[in-house]
Amino acid sequence: MGLSQLIELHRQEVLVRWKEIVRTLSDARHLSEEHLENHVPDLIDWLVVRLRERDAADVYGSQMLSRVHAFQRVGDDFDLVEVLAELAVLRDVVLGIWVEQPGEVTPAEVVQLNRDLDDVVAVCTTEFARQILTKYGAPREATQAMGP
Repeated sequence: MGLSQLIELHRQEVLVRWKEIVRTLSDARHLSEEHLENHVPDLIDWLVVRLRERDAADVYGSQMLSRVHAFQRVGDDFDLVEVLAELAVLRDVVLGIWVEQPGEVTPAEVVQLNRDLDDVVAVCTTEFARQILTKYGAPREATQAMGP
């Protein structure tokens, strides 16, 4: 069983473990279940497809998920450290499932998972910072300087 199948098989467990840990973050304690989950289930599904079919998974889709996640977290009054922490928790939970059941997962799949999650973190961080700058009235040039 490859990493995509392992994540798919344990999707609900990944989500439950992620929520349990993220609930301990101060910014997440007040969120409803729906707001806590945000787009994380969709992100998990995207990772499964991305790991299984590199060319079939829409990179634009993950960028949009990351941007929407960041936008919502700004609205939820998260700080950047906690946004990064919840993404790190997702990585830790997925890797924890793999450690518990290594099966036929190749090192290349784990490397690719990390690269994909790094891309998600980069887009989410950039969008979060852009939204904060906009929220506090930074000039448009400041937000444009952050890239696309």
